[in-house]
Amino acid sequence: MKISRFLAVWVVASIGVGETVLADWPQWRGPNRDGIATDGTAIPALSEEKPPVERWVLPGVPSDHYGGHGSLVVADGRVILSLVWHRDQPTEKREITRKVLSDMGHRSTGALGADLVAKMEADRLGLSRRMRGKALTDYANQWVDEHITDEKTKLALGSWVASRFKKGASALPIAVLDEVAEKSKHVFANQAELDEWIASRDWTDAQKAEILSKIPATEVVANDVVLALDAETGAEIWRYEVEGSPSGRGSCSTPSVHGGRVYAALSGHIYCLDAEAGELVWRSELDKKGPASSPLVTEDLIFLNQSRLTAYDTATGEVRWENKDVKTANSSPALWGGTLICNSSKALLGIDTATGETRWTLPGGGDSTPVVAGEHLVVTSKTDDANLLAYRLVQGAEPELLWQKGFVARRYGGSPIVYGGHVYHLGSAHHWCVDLATGEIAWQRDMQSSISSPILADGKLMVYENRGGLLAMIEATPDDYNVLGKAKVGALYCASPAIVGRDIYYRTKDSVRCVRLVE
Repeated sequence: MKISRFLAVWVVASIGVGETVLADWPQWRGPNRDGIATDGTAIPALSEEKPPVERWVLPGVPSDHYGGHGSLVVADGRVILSLVWHRDQPTEKREITRKVLSDMGHRSTGALGADLVAKMEADRLGLSRRMRGKALTDYANQWVDEHITDEKTKLALGSWVASRFKKGASALPIAVLDEVAEKSKHVFANQAELDEWIASRDWTDAQKAEILSKIPATEVVANDVVLALDAETGAEIWRYEVEGSPSGRGSCSTPSVHGGRVYAALSGHIYCLDAEAGELVWRSELDKKGPASSPLVTEDLIFLNQSRLTAYDTATGEVRWENKDVKTANSSPALWGGTLICNSSKALLGIDTATGETRWTLPGGGDSTPVVAGEHLVVTSKTDDANLLAYRLVQGAEPELLWQKGFVARRYGGSPIVYGGHVYHLGSAHHWCVDLATGEIAWQRDMQSSISSPILADGKLMVYENRGGLLAMIEATPDDYNVLGKAKVGALYCASPAIVGRDIYYRTKDSVRCVRLVE
């Protein structure tokens, strides 16, 4: 089924300027899959006096639990977005989903250990009710600093622990949350069955009421959707939509436009669509229900990480080969000659593009996309003490490790940029500039950039800060950490922006937007 309909577009500002022929942003991380714009357009620096001008807004496009984290691509004057579009519909059934558990404040506490969890709960319940405001915040933060000594655990759970202290006695006990979580795979036939189970628990009436209030009388259903929008106005050109399966916030695949076709991996299938009309050419099943990586497309093959690496025929969608050594669905592959480079869950692998055989396995592993720059390979990794690695690529042999850097972070999903003989890593709550050849650190800062990947145009780095609230522009030079400006954008911080000329395209929590950098 293909449904075409017009979505209301708010054209906030339209700027009439002479346009030149610009290079597109047709796939994840741009023309060469490295985060760098290649059209050579001069772009002005951000400043408070000259913030980006909003060109258009398309509202009503969900993200996160209801639309995933996929990024936008731009090709042939069109903005393409693929998403698993979730919605709620009434149901007799009741289910404790991941979102429900998150709304209740449940977290896995194994890293804290049973003794520390018990002390946390005792100290929380022992707080004076008169402790409020700044005094309570200071106490919570001090408790975290004194009792959680492992930096990784502190990054992962510290703010959550502090939030429980701030809730005081009103926070649902850990034991209760864990008991609710044990039912997360059970589907209650109706409200009466759920009521009966909750009534049988040894919880207080207030706790039972709060838990019941968090479990909706709806179920989540989803469609697989690919949208094509006019890059100048945001108006919908076509929409391809078929029934899909709920896959939650993990639906993070960015589409790819190649040879007049759009390739998009969604909840249970990879789709090939005609880029002009949005009509289905073929679709093939994925090994499991989303997520999958962003497709890497060549003339003959599409390469996709979907818990295993799979090569599909571009003409038919038939599977050419699979590689089970590559175990990831978040990191997207990169290409160097006849070798696919994949950041698997615990290692960095090189795969023969023709046969799918594993050529080499090296230290690495994580959610970021490897970056190939000439004879160099750079990757961000979640491996302890090897969180940023640079290799020299060697024909017919495995790459040679040049250097590696370690740092502690909660997330290692951001992909680096290689430019002017230096590596720029703007993620994992760190901004680093490292000499590509020697590994010498030119500068580093602790900054609030996390999951999304930066982009670069006209020698200027652009990256989200403060959970997407700001777009920061930083000069791409090893001489100094020079922030050229910042602008409020309210972006979806798990996705990455796309740039064509002076126009930046990005997602927010509930819209697609285009802004233009101006003098």
